[in-house]
Amino acid sequence: MKKNTLKAGLLAIVASTALMGSAVYADEGQQDCQHHMKSEGKSHHGGMRKMYRGLDLTAEQKTEIKSLMKEQKTAMKDTRPTKEERQAKKAEFLALITADSFDEAKAQEMMQTRQEHSQSKRLSMVKVQNKIYQLLTPEQQVQFKANFEKSHSRKGERKGGH
Repeated sequence: MKKNTLKAGLLAIVASTALMGSAVYADEGQQDCQHHMKSEGKSHHGGMRKMYRGLDLTAEQKTEIKSLMKEQKTAMKDTRPTKEERQAKKAEFLALITADSFDEAKAQEMMQTRQEHSQSKRLSMVKVQNKIYQLLTPEQQVQFKANFEKSHSRKGERKGGH
């Protein structure tokens, strides 16, 4: 009897460690992203700001871009979970970890929900980026593409170099 209890306890610890590790990893990624965004300036994505550098935007284009970004920021705030919702998710996660038996289906469901929310946020941002791109003149679009290629080629080099 004690042997089975020990095995069950050990299994629970291993499972919770694996889940917490992935949650911590995901949270660290979000914190890195937030830190990166803050360090790049006041735009929603610092990388986006770099992409539009050197395009000689008109005052009208700048105004429209600021308006689009403000709308995006408002939309993101509206979809952000409340403190109570975040606490409920945390409690749900804790219940999953501390349960007598591991509910893999529930864990999968929680991870799927988190992934869908993250994808939705990214999709929304890409839509805004497309709207901004459409505001550019053909010459600015060519420059934007060059900036994009330059930025992404450097990122690839850094990742491959490590």
